[in-house]
Amino acid sequence: MPFTDVETAPPARDRFTLDGDAAVEGRIARDQSLIADAVRALVTPPAFRGLVLMGGYGRGEGGYALRDGQPQPYNDYDYFVVVRGLGRARRKGLTQALAERAKTLEGDVGVEVDFAILREETLANAEYSLMNAEMIWGHQVVAGDPAVLDAMPPMPFSRLPLGEFTRLLLNRGALLLMNQQRLTNGSMLNDAEQEVFFKYLFKAILACGDARLAGNHAYHPSYVKKIERLRPMDWRGKEPFMEIYEHAWENKFYPDYRRYAAENAALWQKRVTSIWLDTLSWFEQTRIGADIDAWDTYCSPVISKGQGRESWGGWRNIAITLRDFGPAQLLLHPRWSRRYPRERLIATLPLLLSRPGSLALPVLADALALPAGASWRDASDAFLRRWRRYA
Repeated sequence: MPFTDVETAPPARDRFTLDGDAAVEGRIARDQSLIADAVRALVTPPAFRGLVLMGGYGRGEGGYALRDGQPQPYNDYDYFVVVRGLGRARRKGLTQALAERAKTLEGDVGVEVDFAILREETLANAEYSLMNAEMIWGHQVVAGDPAVLDAMPPMPFSRLPLGEFTRLLLNRGALLLMNQQRLTNGSMLNDAEQEVFFKYLFKAILACGDARLAGNHAYHPSYVKKIERLRPMDWRGKEPFMEIYEHAWENKFYPDYRRYAAENAALWQKRVTSIWLDTLSWFEQTRIGADIDAWDTYCSPVISKGQGRESWGGWRNIAITLRDFGPAQLLLHPRWSRRYPRERLIATLPLLLSRPGSLALPVLADALALPAGASWRDASDAFLRRWRRYA
Protein backbone atom coordinates (compact mmCIF):
# COMPACT_ATOMS: atom_id res chain seq x y z
CA MET A 1 0.00 0.00 0.00
CA PRO A 2 2.61 2.58 -1.06
CA PHE A 3 2.09 6.31 -1.03
CA THR A 4 1.63 8.39 -4.14
CA ASP A 5 2.67 11.97 -4.72
CA VAL A 6 -0.99 12.98 -4.75
CA GLU A 7 -1.54 11.61 -1.26
CA THR A 8 1.37 13.57 0.16
CA ALA A 9 0.37 16.87 -1.46
CA PRO A 10 -1.14 19.48 0.88
CA PRO A 11 -4.95 19.25 0.71
CA ALA A 12 -7.23 22.21 0.13
CA ARG A 13 -9.16 22.68 3.36
CA ASP A 14 -12.28 24.71 3.91
CA ARG A 15 -13.66 22.82 6.91
CA PHE A 16 -12.70 22.34 10.55
CA THR A 17 -14.59 19.08 11.18
CA LEU A 18 -15.29 15.96 9.19
CA ASP A 19 -19.07 16.28 9.01
CA GLY A 20 -20.21 19.05 11.35
CA ASP A 21 -23.15 21.09 10.10
CA ALA A 22 -23.19 24.85 9.50
CA ALA A 23 -23.76 25.58 13.18
CA VAL A 24 -20.71 23.52 14.20
CA GLU A 25 -18.47 25.02 11.51
CA GLY A 26 -19.72 28.52 12.28
CA ARG A 27 -18.98 28.15 15.98
CA ILE A 28 -15.41 27.04 15.34
CA ALA A 29 -14.91 29.75 12.71
CA ARG A 30 -15.99 32.39 15.24
CA ASP A 31 -13.46 31.00 17.70
CA GLN A 32 -10.73 31.37 15.08
CA SER A 33 -11.64 35.01 14.47
CA LEU A 34 -11.58 35.73 18.20
CA ILE A 35 -8.20 34.07 18.64
CA ALA A 36 -6.75 35.72 15.54
CA ASP A 37 -7.78 39.17 16.79
CA ALA A 38 -6.09 38.44 20.13
CA VAL A 39 -2.85 37.39 18.46
CA ARG A 40 -2.79 40.37 16.11
CA ALA A 41 -3.19 42.65 19.11
CA LEU A 42 0.04 41.22 20.55
CA VAL A 43 2.17 41.13 17.41
CA THR A 44 1.64 43.34 14.38
CA PRO A 45 3.10 43.48 10.86
CA PRO A 46 5.77 43.34 9.67
CA ALA A 47 6.77 41.02 12.54
CA PHE A 48 3.50 39.08 12.30
CA ARG A 49 3.41 36.76 9.29
CA GLY A 50 0.67 34.27 10.00
CA LEU A 51 -1.41 32.32 12.52
CA VAL A 52 -1.40 28.66 11.51
CA LEU A 53 -4.02 26.28 12.91
CA MET A 54 -2.65 22.75 13.20
CA GLY A 55 -3.94 19.38 14.38
CA GLY A 56 -7.41 17.99 13.80
CA TYR A 57 -9.10 21.31 13.12
CA GLY A 58 -6.31 22.34 10.77
CA ARG A 59 -6.75 19.26 8.60
CA GLY A 60 -10.56 19.28 8.77
CA GLU A 61 -10.96 16.45 11.28
CA GLY A 62 -11.60 18.25 14.55
CA GLY A 63 -13.96 16.86 17.16
CA TYR A 64 -17.13 18.48 18.37
CA ALA A 65 -19.91 17.85 20.87
CA LEU A 66 -23.36 19.22 21.58
CA ARG A 67 -23.99 20.71 25.01
CA ASP A 68 -27.49 21.88 25.79
CA GLY A 69 -28.15 21.61 22.08
CA GLN A 70 -25.32 23.99 21.18
CA PRO A 71 -22.20 22.95 19.24
CA GLN A 72 -18.94 23.05 21.16
CA PRO A 73 -15.36 22.27 20.10
CA TYR A 74 -13.78 19.46 22.04
CA ASN A 75 -10.12 19.16 21.00
CA ASP A 76 -7.44 21.73 21.75
CA TYR A 77 -6.74 24.58 19.35
CA ASP A 78 -3.03 24.32 18.47
CA TYR A 79 -1.26 27.13 16.61
CA PHE A 80 2.05 28.28 15.28
CA VAL A 81 2.46 32.05 15.32
CA VAL A 82 4.83 32.74 12.43
CA VAL A 83 7.01 35.82 12.96
CA ARG A 84 10.03 37.40 11.31
CA GLY A 85 12.69 39.86 12.37
CA LEU A 86 12.28 39.31 16.11
CA GLY A 87 15.33 38.84 18.29
CA ARG A 88 15.54 36.31 21.10
CA ALA A 89 14.47 38.74 23.82
CA ARG A 90 11.39 39.87 21.91
CA ARG A 91 10.44 36.27 21.09
CA LYS A 92 10.76 35.37 24.75
CA GLY A 93 8.49 38.24 25.74
CA LEU A 94 5.97 37.32 23.05
CA THR A 95 5.94 33.70 24.17
CA GLN A 96 5.05 34.80 27.69
CA ALA A 97 2.38 37.20 26.45
CA LEU A 98 0.83 34.52 24.23
CA ALA A 99 0.75 32.03 27.10
CA GLU A 100 -1.05 34.53 29.31
CA ARG A 101 -3.50 35.41 26.55
CA ALA A 102 -4.13 31.71 25.87
CA LYS A 103 -5.45 31.24 29.40
CA THR A 104 -8.02 33.99 28.88
CA LEU A 105 -8.99 32.62 25.47
CA GLU A 106 -9.57 29.17 26.92
CA GLY A 107 -12.33 30.63 29.05
CA ASP A 108 -13.82 32.28 25.97
CA VAL A 109 -13.77 29.31 23.58
CA GLY A 110 -14.13 26.43 26.04
CA VAL A 111 -11.04 24.40 25.03
CA GLU A 112 -7.31 24.64 25.62
CA VAL A 113 -5.44 27.08 23.36
CA ASP A 114 -1.77 26.50 22.69
CA PHE A 115 0.60 28.88 20.87
CA ALA A 116 4.15 28.23 19.72
CA ILE A 117 6.36 30.69 17.87
CA LEU A 118 7.81 29.74 14.49
CA ARG A 119 10.43 31.97 12.87
CA GLU A 120 9.88 32.54 9.16
CA GLU A 121 13.66 32.74 8.73
CA THR A 122 13.98 29.06 9.72
CA LEU A 123 11.27 27.59 7.50
CA ALA A 124 13.49 26.69 4.54
CA ASN A 125 15.63 24.53 6.84
CA ALA A 126 12.80 23.08 8.94
CA GLU A 127 13.40 19.68 10.52
CA TYR A 128 12.07 16.72 8.54
CA SER A 129 9.73 15.52 11.28
CA LEU A 130 6.31 13.95 11.57
CA MET A 131 4.91 17.11 13.14
CA ASN A 132 6.19 19.31 10.32
CA ALA A 133 5.12 16.88 7.61
CA GLU A 134 1.60 16.76 9.02
CA MET A 135 1.49 20.54 9.34
CA ILE A 136 2.48 21.00 5.69
CA TRP A 137 -0.11 18.45 4.60
CA GLY A 138 -3.02 19.77 6.63
CA HIS A 139 -3.27 23.24 8.16
CA GLN A 140 -5.27 26.44 7.92
CA VAL A 141 -3.81 29.92 8.00
CA VAL A 142 -6.50 31.74 9.95
CA ALA A 143 -4.73 35.12 9.80
CA GLY A 144 -1.85 36.57 7.84
CA ASP A 145 -0.22 35.40 4.61
CA PRO A 146 -1.99 32.27 3.28
CA ALA A 147 1.29 31.10 1.73
CA VAL A 148 3.35 31.65 4.87
CA LEU A 149 4.53 28.01 5.03
CA ASP A 150 5.42 27.70 1.34
CA ALA A 151 9.12 28.14 2.09
CA MET A 152 9.20 24.80 3.94
CA PRO A 153 10.78 21.95 1.96
CA PRO A 154 8.63 19.00 0.81
CA MET A 155 8.25 16.32 3.48
CA PRO A 156 6.63 13.21 1.95
CA PHE A 157 5.40 10.73 4.56
CA SER A 158 6.86 7.80 2.65
CA ARG A 159 10.40 8.95 3.44
CA LEU A 160 9.95 9.99 7.06
CA PRO A 161 12.55 8.38 9.34
CA LEU A 162 10.86 5.56 11.26
CA GLY A 163 12.36 6.98 14.44
CA GLU A 164 9.68 9.67 14.21
CA PHE A 165 7.08 7.03 15.01
CA THR A 166 9.21 5.62 17.83
CA ARG A 167 9.09 9.16 19.20
CA LEU A 168 5.30 9.22 18.78
CA LEU A 169 4.98 5.93 20.69
CA LEU A 170 7.16 7.42 23.44
CA ASN A 171 5.00 10.51 23.79
CA ARG A 172 1.73 8.59 23.90
CA GLY A 173 3.22 5.90 26.12
CA ALA A 174 4.16 8.61 28.61
CA LEU A 175 0.42 9.28 28.97
CA LEU A 176 -0.04 5.62 29.91
CA LEU A 177 2.62 6.09 32.58
CA MET A 178 0.67 9.06 33.96
CA ASN A 179 -2.41 6.83 34.06
CA GLN A 180 -0.45 4.13 35.88
CA GLN A 181 0.74 6.62 38.46
CA ARG A 182 -2.84 7.74 38.97
CA LEU A 183 -3.93 4.14 39.58
CA THR A 184 -1.19 3.60 42.16
CA ASN A 185 -2.63 6.45 44.24
CA GLY A 186 -5.40 4.04 45.20
CA SER A 187 -8.30 6.50 45.26
CA MET A 188 -11.30 6.31 42.95
CA LEU A 189 -11.27 8.48 39.84
CA ASN A 190 -13.86 11.25 39.78
CA ASP A 191 -15.75 11.99 36.54
CA ALA A 192 -13.22 14.52 35.25
CA GLU A 193 -10.28 12.23 36.06
CA GLN A 194 -12.00 9.28 34.39
CA GLU A 195 -12.44 11.32 31.22
CA VAL A 196 -8.77 12.34 31.12
CA PHE A 197 -7.77 8.74 31.86
CA PHE A 198 -9.67 7.41 28.85
CA LYS A 199 -8.50 10.26 26.62
CA TYR A 200 -4.93 9.18 27.39
CA LEU A 201 -5.77 5.54 26.65
CA PHE A 202 -7.24 6.45 23.30
CA LYS A 203 -4.33 8.71 22.35
CA ALA A 204 -2.01 5.76 23.01
CA ILE A 205 -4.05 3.33 20.93
CA LEU A 206 -4.27 5.78 18.03
CA ALA A 207 -0.47 6.13 18.10
CA CYS A 208 -0.18 2.33 17.95
CA GLY A 209 -2.30 2.47 14.80
CA ASP A 210 0.06 5.06 13.31
CA ALA A 211 3.04 2.83 14.08
CA ARG A 212 1.36 -0.19 12.49
CA LEU A 213 0.75 1.85 9.35
CA ALA A 214 4.26 3.32 9.25
CA GLY A 215 5.89 -0.07 9.77
CA ASN A 216 3.90 -1.36 6.80
CA HIS A 217 4.74 1.67 4.59
CA ALA A 218 1.09 2.77 4.66
CA TYR A 219 1.01 5.81 6.93
CA HIS A 220 -1.49 8.57 6.18
CA PRO A 221 -2.23 11.66 8.31
CA SER A 222 -6.01 11.51 7.83
CA TYR A 223 -7.87 9.44 10.42
CA VAL A 224 -10.41 8.49 7.78
CA LYS A 225 -7.61 6.97 5.70
CA LYS A 226 -5.91 5.43 8.72
CA ILE A 227 -8.84 3.26 9.72
CA GLU A 228 -9.47 2.30 6.10
CA ARG A 229 -5.89 1.07 5.81
CA LEU A 230 -5.79 -0.73 9.15
CA ARG A 231 -8.94 -2.79 8.64
CA PRO A 232 -7.61 -5.07 5.86
CA MET A 233 -4.23 -5.59 7.56
CA ASP A 234 -3.52 -8.69 9.60
CA TRP A 235 -1.26 -9.30 12.58
CA ARG A 236 -1.26 -11.27 15.81
CA GLY A 237 -3.50 -9.48 18.29
CA LYS A 238 -5.31 -7.40 15.69
CA GLU A 239 -8.84 -8.19 16.93
CA PRO A 240 -8.48 -6.78 20.48
CA PHE A 241 -6.49 -3.87 19.05
CA MET A 242 -9.16 -2.90 16.54
CA GLU A 243 -11.91 -3.22 19.15
CA ILE A 244 -10.29 -0.45 21.20
CA TYR A 245 -9.11 1.49 18.14
CA GLU A 246 -12.71 1.80 16.95
CA HIS A 247 -13.61 3.37 20.32
CA ALA A 248 -10.69 5.80 20.05
CA TRP A 249 -11.49 6.69 16.45
CA GLU A 250 -15.15 7.37 17.27
CA ASN A 251 -14.22 9.63 20.17
CA LYS A 252 -11.76 11.50 17.99
CA PHE A 253 -14.66 12.89 15.98
CA TYR A 254 -17.65 12.58 18.31
CA PRO A 255 -16.29 12.66 21.87
CA ASP A 256 -18.59 11.34 24.57
CA TYR A 257 -16.64 9.96 27.51
CA ARG A 258 -19.73 9.58 29.68
CA ARG A 259 -20.13 6.11 28.17
CA TYR A 260 -16.94 5.05 30.01
CA ALA A 261 -17.91 6.46 33.41
CA ALA A 262 -18.68 3.03 34.86
CA GLU A 263 -15.81 1.17 33.16
CA ASN A 264 -12.98 -0.45 35.12
CA ALA A 265 -10.09 1.95 34.49
CA ALA A 266 -7.42 -0.50 35.71
CA LEU A 267 -8.62 -3.21 33.33
CA TRP A 268 -8.62 -0.83 30.36
CA GLN A 269 -5.15 0.39 31.35
CA LYS A 270 -3.85 -3.18 31.38
CA ARG A 271 -5.34 -3.91 27.94
CA VAL A 272 -4.02 -0.78 26.27
CA THR A 273 -0.58 -1.05 27.90
CA SER A 274 -0.27 -4.62 26.62
CA ILE A 275 -1.13 -3.44 23.10
CA TRP A 276 1.32 -0.53 23.35
CA LEU A 277 4.14 -2.84 24.47
CA ASP A 278 3.36 -5.35 21.72
CA THR A 279 3.25 -2.58 19.11
CA LEU A 280 6.52 -1.03 20.26
CA SER A 281 8.24 -4.43 20.22
CA TRP A 282 7.05 -5.21 16.69
CA PHE A 283 7.79 -1.73 15.40
CA GLU A 284 11.28 -1.46 16.86
CA GLN A 285 12.25 -4.91 15.59
CA THR A 286 11.01 -3.80 12.17
CA ARG A 287 12.90 -0.51 12.41
CA ILE A 288 16.26 -1.89 13.52
CA GLY A 289 15.98 -5.20 11.62
CA ALA A 290 16.86 -7.32 14.65
CA ASP A 291 15.10 -9.25 17.42
CA ILE A 292 14.42 -7.71 20.83
CA ASP A 293 14.34 -10.61 23.26
CA ALA A 294 13.59 -8.60 26.43
CA TRP A 295 12.98 -5.02 27.48
CA ASP A 296 16.03 -4.94 29.72
CA THR A 297 18.10 -5.84 26.64
CA TYR A 298 16.43 -3.01 24.72
CA CYS A 299 17.31 -0.63 27.57
CA SER A 300 20.82 -0.17 26.28
CA PRO A 301 22.68 2.69 24.60
CA VAL A 302 24.09 0.16 22.12
CA ILE A 303 20.67 -0.04 20.40
CA SER A 304 19.87 3.20 18.61
CA LYS A 305 16.30 4.39 19.14
CA GLY A 306 16.36 6.38 15.91
CA GLN A 307 16.49 9.86 17.42
CA GLY A 308 19.53 11.07 15.50
CA ARG A 309 21.07 14.25 16.84
CA GLU A 310 24.53 12.67 16.88
CA SER A 311 26.25 15.34 14.82
CA TRP A 312 29.78 16.48 15.60
CA GLY A 313 30.73 12.95 16.66
CA GLY A 314 28.30 13.00 19.58
CA TRP A 315 29.91 16.04 21.22
CA ARG A 316 26.67 17.97 21.24
CA ASN A 317 24.97 15.17 23.15
CA ILE A 318 27.89 14.96 25.57
CA ALA A 319 27.46 18.68 26.25
CA ILE A 320 23.73 18.15 26.88
CA THR A 321 24.49 15.26 29.24
CA LEU A 322 26.98 17.38 31.13
CA ARG A 323 24.44 20.19 31.46
CA ASP A 324 21.37 18.12 32.39
CA PHE A 325 22.71 14.94 34.02
CA GLY A 326 25.95 16.10 35.62
CA PRO A 327 29.63 15.39 34.96
CA ALA A 328 29.57 12.03 36.80
CA GLN A 329 27.45 10.57 34.00
CA LEU A 330 30.25 11.11 31.50
CA LEU A 331 32.42 8.69 33.47
CA LEU A 332 29.74 6.30 34.73
CA HIS A 333 27.83 5.87 31.46
CA PRO A 334 29.86 7.19 28.53
CA ARG A 335 27.73 5.37 25.93
CA TRP A 336 24.52 6.98 27.18
CA SER A 337 26.32 10.32 27.26
CA ARG A 338 26.81 10.18 23.49
CA ARG A 339 23.09 9.57 22.88
CA TYR A 340 20.48 12.30 22.72
CA PRO A 341 18.55 12.11 26.05
CA ARG A 342 15.26 11.14 24.36
CA GLU A 343 16.87 7.76 23.67
CA ARG A 344 17.11 7.16 27.43
CA LEU A 345 13.36 7.73 27.72
CA ILE A 346 12.45 5.40 24.89
CA ALA A 347 14.73 2.75 26.39
CA THR A 348 13.21 2.91 29.87
CA LEU A 349 9.49 3.39 29.26
CA PRO A 350 8.76 -0.27 28.36
CA LEU A 351 10.32 -1.37 31.64
CA LEU A 352 8.31 1.16 33.64
CA LEU A 353 5.04 0.13 32.00
CA SER A 354 5.67 -3.61 32.08
CA ARG A 355 6.80 -3.67 35.73
CA PRO A 356 4.59 -1.19 37.62
CA GLY A 357 5.38 -1.06 41.32
CA SER A 358 8.69 -2.95 41.01
CA LEU A 359 12.11 -1.66 41.99
CA ALA A 360 13.90 -0.07 39.07
CA LEU A 361 16.19 -2.56 37.33
CA PRO A 362 19.86 -1.51 37.27
CA VAL A 363 19.76 -0.83 33.53
CA LEU A 364 16.73 1.44 34.04
CA ALA A 365 18.36 3.29 36.92
CA ASP A 366 21.52 3.76 34.87
CA ALA A 367 19.60 5.18 31.90
CA LEU A 368 17.68 7.66 34.06
CA ALA A 369 20.73 8.51 36.20
CA LEU A 370 19.08 7.23 39.38
CA PRO A 371 20.67 5.63 42.45
CA ALA A 372 20.61 1.85 42.71
CA GLY A 373 17.44 0.50 44.31
CA ALA A 374 15.24 3.40 43.19
CA SER A 375 11.55 2.73 43.56
CA TRP A 376 9.16 2.51 40.61
CA ARG A 377 7.55 5.78 41.71
CA ASP A 378 10.90 7.55 41.89
CA ALA A 379 11.83 6.20 38.46
CA SER A 380 8.51 7.13 36.87
CA ASP A 381 8.68 10.63 38.38
CA ALA A 382 12.20 11.06 37.03
CA PHE A 383 11.11 9.76 33.64
CA LEU A 384 8.24 12.26 33.38
CA ARG A 385 10.46 15.17 34.41
CA ARG A 386 12.93 14.26 31.66
CA TRP A 387 10.13 13.58 29.18
CA ARG A 388 8.64 17.05 29.57
CA ARG A 389 12.02 18.44 28.53
CA TYR A 390 12.88 16.10 25.68
CA ALA A 391 9.54 14.89 24.27
